[in-house]
Amino acid sequence: MIDRDLAARLVVAAHRRVRDHREELSRLDSVAGDGDHGVNMATALAEAARRAEQGDHSTPADVMRAAGSAFHETVGGAAGALFGSFFGALAGQLSRSEEPDARQLVAGLEKGLARVARVGKSEPGHKTMIDALAPAVRAARESLDRGDDLEFVMATAARAARRGARATAAMRPSAGRARFAPDHSLGTEDPGANTVALVLESWAEQLSSEVRV
Repeated sequence: MIDRDLAARLVVAAHRRVRDHREELSRLDSVAGDGDHGVNMATALAEAARRAEQGDHSTPADVMRAAGSAFHETVGGAAGALFGSFFGALAGQLSRSEEPDARQLVAGLEKGLARVARVGKSEPGHKTMIDALAPAVRAARESLDRGDDLEFVMATAARAARRGARATAAMRPSAGRARFAPDHSLGTEDPGANTVALVLESWAEQLSSEVRV
């Protein structure tokens, strides 16, 4: 089961992972963007983690909703809107159950993917965060349907997200500012896709550590 405290630990884990990789994320973004993606994501997740730990939350949905609000309120531009939308959609799905489990989490990831695609007007192959999120969601659904537990489902999703992020190096961007100089980013992975991979990897590691304890 995913309770409020576990949801808070997942948000904190995501913050730590992205914070530790913020310079690399900004380097990737500097190839065809403003070069501030890593700083922005770390800033938003720092606020999300603060709200997760200090806020008056009674459910995991409340925690994820607060994380989404942190992105909307602390990061301007497309990245804040997209990641905020993802967390908001995840929260909406988690709120459908009093004791959300792997089924609600995977459904929430699916809702998050759909909302990001709608808000960003993008799809797989456009060299965006969706190129990591879509394969991760697909892998999570397949793992869940096989009867895997929450830890394994998330580990499977994280591996798929990382493969998706790596694959963006060979893509020309069709969305975001990078689309105006598509050849500049050839050979460089998309920073948003990398952020997705980092977040899901942090969640997989956190869930694995919970099981070991």
